[in-house]
Amino acid sequence: MKTRLFCNYCGETLEVEFLEGKERQVCAKCREVHYENPLPVAAVILPNRNREILLVKRAREPSKDMWCFPIGFAETGESIEEAALRELKEETGVEGRITQLVDVSSDKIPYYGELLVVTFEAEKIGGEELAGDDALDCSYFPVMNLPKLAFDSQERVVQKFITLKKDLWNMHDSFEALVEGTFRERIVYPGNLLSDELVNVVQNNSKKIIELWLKDISTNPSTKAYHRFDKKELFSKAMFIIGQFEAWLKGRKGESAFKEFYYSLGSQRKKEEIPIEDLISSLSLLKKHIWMFTYSFGVWEKAVDMYRMFELGERLVYFFDKASYYTVIGYNQNQ
Repeated sequence: MKTRLFCNYCGETLEVEFLEGKERQVCAKCREVHYENPLPVAAVILPNRNREILLVKRAREPSKDMWCFPIGFAETGESIEEAALRELKEETGVEGRITQLVDVSSDKIPYYGELLVVTFEAEKIGGEELAGDDALDCSYFPVMNLPKLAFDSQERVVQKFITLKKDLWNMHDSFEALVEGTFRERIVYPGNLLSDELVNVVQNNSKKIIELWLKDISTNPSTKAYHRFDKKELFSKAMFIIGQFEAWLKGRKGESAFKEFYYSLGSQRKKEEIPIEDLISSLSLLKKHIWMFTYSFGVWEKAVDMYRMFELGERLVYFFDKASYYTVIGYNQNQ
């Protein structure tokens, strides 16, 4: 780092004196103190939809020929955000828009000295990826598999960026898996749905859920036919259904076994002269109590928690809609 030798105001030689708790440069003639402040630096993380980020290959020292985020010094008369977007445009040809602040940190590079580095996330709104004068190349790299970056501070920022995006990416992956599976004949379990945690909660608390359900159908006007039913038989059926809910959603139960059970349930209730509306209402009430129990169980601190409940709701609807459908078919076969 270059050292200042002369006063900016009168041109006299600078001396080092101990002032305000540390050594500082002071003009021997006019006594002006020349403070050394960190240089403001703006950097940009620009991701694409494939979870890749845009890097530039440095054309100059320091760290020539290494990859880094678009980065550069803020200039007089521009905000730090404007500096970030200017550097992005100059180094990559991309016009961007700031979406969020990712990191503010201090760094020390022998070539420049103390730096205050502000890193933003931006989205592309125009332009075309083309290396500028300060870059040998620009290219997208998977955020989980980046080349060695020119600055250690940017390595740390990448980890922070991944942490910031983790819940969003997990929600996206889970939603994609759910939608893809639901468009098939039945949900194909991908093994990584976020709501699996709540499905496990349902299974582990099935006894409590069924007890709440039994109290409901024993008094609910929509299930009058069940007011006289043997509680042990109802408990056994509900326990089987909740176990089936987990097993079917996680791919451990086939569609044929699923159909067979609900055909049989519908047929049995028909012989017992249970009105079809009471039968379907009993299934709907079980779905309600599963939902209400998991809702009360959850802690709503993050968007990902709300998404888990949304996803569980979608899976409950899909499961019980199919269950009701096969139950009605079984019921009507005895007409």
